[in-house]
Amino acid sequence: MYKVKEIQNKEEWEQFLSQQKFVLMTQSYKYGEFYESINEKQWLIGIYESDKLIAGSLILSVHAKRGNFLFAPYGPVISKDYENILKLFINFLEEKAKKEYYNFIRVSPFIDDTEETRNTYKNIGFRKSPTHVLAEITWLLDLEKSEEEILVNMNKNHRNLINRCLREKVKIVFSNDKKALEEFNVLHDYTAKKHNFTRFSNFYVEKEFVAFQKDDEVSVLKAYLSNNPKLDSSAVVYFYGNSAAYRHGASLNQDKKIPTSYLLQWKAIQEAKNRGMKYYNFWGIAPNDAPISHPFKGITHFKKGFGGFQKNLLPCQDFVISPKYWITWVIETIRNKKRGF
Repeated sequence: MYKVKEIQNKEEWEQFLSQQKFVLMTQSYKYGEFYESINEKQWLIGIYESDKLIAGSLILSVHAKRGNFLFAPYGPVISKDYENILKLFINFLEEKAKKEYYNFIRVSPFIDDTEETRNTYKNIGFRKSPTHVLAEITWLLDLEKSEEEILVNMNKNHRNLINRCLREKVKIVFSNDKKALEEFNVLHDYTAKKHNFTRFSNFYVEKEFVAFQKDDEVSVLKAYLSNNPKLDSSAVVYFYGNSAAYRHGASLNQDKKIPTSYLLQWKAIQEAKNRGMKYYNFWGIAPNDAPISHPFKGITHFKKGFGGFQKNLLPCQDFVISPKYWITWVIETIRNKKRGF
């Protein structure tokens, strides 16, 4: 007999997450605290069997001009009897959404995109979302291999550029002080304009950072050319559970022959290995058949060059609560096309 209820003990949830193959920062209660800091709400909803937690999800509120909804970021996490538990979970959220006037429920589960998983969600009443919220095609690096194996398996050009940066004495600095975000955000603005993508706001990046800062689970990496005080590349990398996540990146690339971002990533990978992580998550990449205009096309070659494997996730799914959902659907469909997705 299954029972759905709000999880009161945060550590119980963290312990459950730690037992999963992929432990994701977006399901941590800390990610919920991040959303609270930007004036949203968060709940930890669990499914129990004889008092044992067997499934659940962090649930976030999203209030936006395009519509209000409940969101499970890389959730729900279900360890058994997937379809039956998913039904119970959605029935619980549907009642909550109706009581609190949310227009729909949106989920982005970290599960493989297969005909079976698509049908599971379709049979319950979900439809494919007109947009993505989190990366749906990800690139992961297995960190249980030795550094030597990782280097051998990466693109030869990537390996050569890392060695060149080392010879040229490129300096990499780690910091978990939020002041380090000031330099990063300036460079992030430049990168977004240069490559024509919509970046997260400074406010968003900082609040997300602070939520994981207290437990030393996030770092700002900064790369400098030798004898040059100007920031050349930077990244915000999270170290949570068994996975490091390359969440945000920016680069100036002052010297085309010494692209510091290659060594920056290698140092992040080494740090993840030193912390005992199992995976380095490069986050989103473009589909294999993506046109040259796709916003992730350029960065995809860079990420894949470090070696690893592609994981195609079930596309974001929506469960409609109110007819107002269709306003959101129209807005997001138009916006997605404008952004090149």
